[in-house]
Amino acid sequence: MGKQPKKTGSRQITADDETGLGSEPSDSLRPDEPVVSVSTPESAGTPDRPTASPNSHEATASGELASPPNHREATGASDAPKENPLLQFATELKAQIFHNEGFLKIDYFTMFWLFVAGSTIGLGVETVYHAIVFGGWESRAGLVWGPFSPIYGSGAVLLTLFLNRYYHSHNLVIFLVSMVVGSALEYVTSWGMETFWGAIAWDYTGTFGSIQGRTNFFFGMMWGVLGLVWVRIIMPIVKRAFSHIDSKSTLARVLTVIMSVFMAVNIVCTCLALDRESQRMAGIPATNPIQKFCDDVFPNSYLQERFQNMTVTAKK
Repeated sequence: MGKQPKKTGSRQITADDETGLGSEPSDSLRPDEPVVSVSTPESAGTPDRPTASPNSHEATASGELASPPNHREATGASDAPKENPLLQFATELKAQIFHNEGFLKIDYFTMFWLFVAGSTIGLGVETVYHAIVFGGWESRAGLVWGPFSPIYGSGAVLLTLFLNRYYHSHNLVIFLVSMVVGSALEYVTSWGMETFWGAIAWDYTGTFGSIQGRTNFFFGMMWGVLGLVWVRIIMPIVKRAFSHIDSKSTLARVLTVIMSVFMAVNIVCTCLALDRESQRMAGIPATNPIQKFCDDVFPNSYLQERFQNMTVTAKK
């Protein structure tokens, strides 16, 4: 048996009475007894919202000023802190420049074969240009084996990497970017050849806009035009061509590996041959197998016939 509640002079209130879930009236409750009202949150109001008093900041008929509005509502400011203006500008500039994912797929397969194609086509164009402008045919090759001029292959790769996202940009933007990229490539290549191997393949000293004879304004313009042709004409052709090639097929992978090895050996042998030619010009005898190999396979007569537009001086 549960413990009976203690009787008093007023009604005993139980949990069932408050919730209205009591099943039957208690025997101790007589009809003539007064009903004790129980206040609830709904009837009493929320305790933490006091009723506005006459002395509050509400506007009155006497013209008193109301309480100032919330600052956030007045200014419309958000909770987030203001972004740094420089960071905001950089974000907007990046969105304008890199507004798409690029026109061509950038991977080793695509870039390598662009290098090979650019080296071959560039050599052909330069050879024809020299024959028309200066008269006569001249070997303009840049490697000891094959019809390759790596400066044009490097230019094709760099132009693709730099201009891939500018495909939908204005022609002037493409022209200027190509002009800067091509001129920089030409300058760095000339400097490297002269510094490491004492080789000079071109000299623009005395021409308009010449920068230490390594590049000039005219060829900078030529690089700009080449960039436009590359983006507007060649890149769509390249994209259509690569869309028909399965780069993951066994044949494509085998050919890429074989050609990669050949081009790597070709470039290394070219660097060693030019370096050894510069040493021979300085009277330095062969003292190791590599130097002897270069003397036997790449003598001065071969290199001079191969690189007719190049002058090699004694290495200091």
